[in-house]
Amino acid sequence: MIRKKLLKFAIVGGGGFIVDSLVFALAIYLLHTNLLFARVISFIFAATTTWMGNRLFTFSERRREAISTQWSKSFCSALISAIPNFLVFQASLLMLGNKGVFPFIALVLGVGAGMFSNFALSHFWVFNRRNTLSEHP
Repeated sequence: MIRKKLLKFAIVGGGGFIVDSLVFALAIYLLHTNLLFARVISFIFAATTTWMGNRLFTFSERRREAISTQWSKSFCSALISAIPNFLVFQASLLMLGNKGVFPFIALVLGVGAGMFSNFALSHFWVFNRRNTLSEHP
C-alpha cells in the first residue's frame, strides 16, 4: 500500500516539478528576477499544484478535511521540506555555478532532497487517516 502511495506521490510530484520548472524559467527569462526569488515563486506554484494533485489522486480517499485547512497543512509541510530543498539548491549553485543549465540541475537536486520528508508529512499529517471518507457519514 505504501509503495502504491509513494508511486502516486511521485507522479503528482512530476507534474509539480514541471510547474516548478516552467515558473522558474519564466521568472528568470521573462521577468528577469534573481534566481532565489524565481525559486521562491516557482515553489509556491509547485506546492499548490502538488497539494491539489495529492488531494485528488494520491490521497483521494482521505480528502474530507476542509480545503483551506488541508492546503494550509500542505503548505506548511512543503515549507518544512523546502529546507533541504533550498539548502541543496543553494549548495549546488555554489558548486556548479549559476549559468546555463546549472540552475536547473540545482533545481532537480533540491527537489529530490525535499521529496521524502514531504511524502512522510503528507502521508501522516496533511492527509491523515482520521480524514478518510469511510470514517465520515
